[in-house]
Amino acid sequence: MLRFYCDLILQPGLSIELPEMARRHALVLRVRLDDNLTLFNGDGYNYTTRVMAVDRHRVAVEVLDKIANSTESPLQVHLALVMSKGERMDWALQKAIELGVSQITLLSSERCEVRLRDLNRQERKVEHAQQVMISAAEQCGRSVVPALNVALELTNFLDQPHETLCLALDPLGDLRIAELPTKTDSVCLLIGPEGGLSPQELALAKAKMFQGIRLGPRILRTETAPLVALSLLQQRYGDF
Repeated sequence: MLRFYCDLILQPGLSIELPEMARRHALVLRVRLDDNLTLFNGDGYNYTTRVMAVDRHRVAVEVLDKIANSTESPLQVHLALVMSKGERMDWALQKAIELGVSQITLLSSERCEVRLRDLNRQERKVEHAQQVMISAAEQCGRSVVPALNVALELTNFLDQPHETLCLALDPLGDLRIAELPTKTDSVCLLIGPEGGLSPQELALAKAKMFQGIRLGPRILRTETAPLVALSLLQQRYGDF
């Protein structure tokens, strides 16, 4: 069954028109009258619907059923990710959604490749990232779209209060994930850009109670590191 994000109130018995993005996707996929679609709006449920009307300008559906969707991990992971360019960033965001993160903050750092020098560029970057995350949630079966925080300077981010266990990827880190405490229900994971966090940034993170962790003897690309680290965290604390 086709599945779309719909940022509207959904309840059995309601008739609605799909918002622009969902409508376009539905038309591209050639939905027809009486087709069943699954919608979700981020509240943790799937909504079964039936297409009541479809033409070039609108797709109207009736909500038939509300079904709890138990795909969320018991581990709350806040991914703090220094921005990278283009497809690498999109890929990292997609995999983070698939691997169950609950919150993402986009960061700027000393070695960051992306510079958002004005509010318009920042808004476009955040809007694009949000759409990538929604598409990933549609595809992987989640009914919650993680919160996305606007781009912050790393130093400002480190000044904020964080989760129970705070980790920063560091090729020279003292610990591996297998050596971390055996129980936690929340993690903040900080991942730097291509080239990593600078020594000064790592020192500041550690002063703010982030533990440096290494993922092995090889240097991982910025789009690979989240995939590996999140998988290991889900295996140790989550639902893998």
